[in-house]
Amino acid sequence: MQLRARLMVFGALVPMILLVAAITVSGLVFDRVLLAEHDRALLGQAGVEAVSLFDRAATPHLHLLDSPLDSQIRDFTPRGALYDPEGRAIARYPLDASIPTSLAPERLTLEPMLRTIDGASGRDRELFVRVDGPDGQPYGLWLAASLERHDREMASYRRIAAAVIAGVGLILLAIQLLHARRLARRVTNLSDHMRRLRAGTLERPPPEDLERDEIGELRQAIAETTVRLAAARSSQDRLIADAAHELRTPLAALRAGIDVALRRERSAEQLRESLEHARVEVDRLTALSSSLLDLAALRASPLERGRGDLVAVLIEAIDAARALAEERGCLVRLEAPEHAATEFAPAALRQALDNLLSNAIKFSPAATEISVSLAAASSPEGDAAWRFEICDHGPGVPVEAREVIFEPFHRLGRGTPGAGLGLAIVRDVAERHHGRVWVEDSEHSEGACFVLELPQCA
Repeated sequence: MQLRARLMVFGALVPMILLVAAITVSGLVFDRVLLAEHDRALLGQAGVEAVSLFDRAATPHLHLLDSPLDSQIRDFTPRGALYDPEGRAIARYPLDASIPTSLAPERLTLEPMLRTIDGASGRDRELFVRVDGPDGQPYGLWLAASLERHDREMASYRRIAAAVIAGVGLILLAIQLLHARRLARRVTNLSDHMRRLRAGTLERPPPEDLERDEIGELRQAIAETTVRLAAARSSQDRLIADAAHELRTPLAALRAGIDVALRRERSAEQLRESLEHARVEVDRLTALSSSLLDLAALRASPLERGRGDLVAVLIEAIDAARALAEERGCLVRLEAPEHAATEFAPAALRQALDNLLSNAIKFSPAATEISVSLAAASSPEGDAAWRFEICDHGPGVPVEAREVIFEPFHRLGRGTPGAGLGLAIVRDVAERHHGRVWVEDSEHSEGACFVLELPQCA
């Protein structure tokens, strides 16, 4: 069932059915209430007659006959008749009233009996009751009241109820039709946009939606997701293009060296020299492919985060980097608290720290100091965070390049060693931990300071 049809069914048809059912039940209850009022009136009149039938010595009689307002209240008073022990009518009201021809008092009970009958002029409500005389003889009392007024009131109720149902139904149908059309259009816009996304079209956001309800929030989320998907695909395309370019250079150098070696006969020394050049290019390809695999594995696999100590991971990374630092004559100095507990992925964080330390050592002059610190801080949103700072005395990073250096394969110069993927991995690790990484000026006159910030978790 389409959304518009479902909205019409559950927004108009079902409420109309419930409204009809409610009014029908209310009508039945109203009918019972009116009938109960008639019964109470008949019972009240029967009670009056029962206590006064024998208050005259002459003969039993109906007090309805003695009413001075008989002509004024006749339309509102019941008909009545009194029957003797033999079942003959001995009194009636009014004198021309149509009454049962006979009534056997012995068949009646002292408990009044009520029933509804269909007469020539409409429906009547009848009451039968036995009244014992002073001598113990049973007499029969019959009272009847027309239900014409009751039926008129019920007919009026039904006409009003039908008009209310029709009016409410038309209004509800019109409102729901407009609402369903508008809601269906909004959902259709999102559905069409999702089909375009499935087909790979990421250039356009979903149509604008000014409503601030759940569908509006969904549209906003889809729009943001579309932007991120477009950026991710652009980044992926750029990564593939950059990877192809980076792979082409060592492959071309390797192919050229092999071609030169095969062009004419070479001595063993010349062949060895060619193989050594080829080995350098193979090592370069190996390092590049390893970095690509690390980046792909990091982006493809979910981070298994758990509670741990950042200080322990930082010390392990520094211990692993000390050999390379000592080889270049650099000193690594650490400032950190005893413990820094939070939730993180140890392997991914260790890889990011290794890359930052490797960069710092690689670009630091000999016999200089690399300072590493870990301290509590606050994020721009005011949330508690842990901040790693790795500062060196190298050439530093120009201000205009401090964002692009975290892009894959970006290097400050063609002569810069490495594949240009280390900092891209660091940024991925930071973002997947809901943190961030950036470069700022070192406290010294030269060098760069890389800052990695991760949120604290209570």
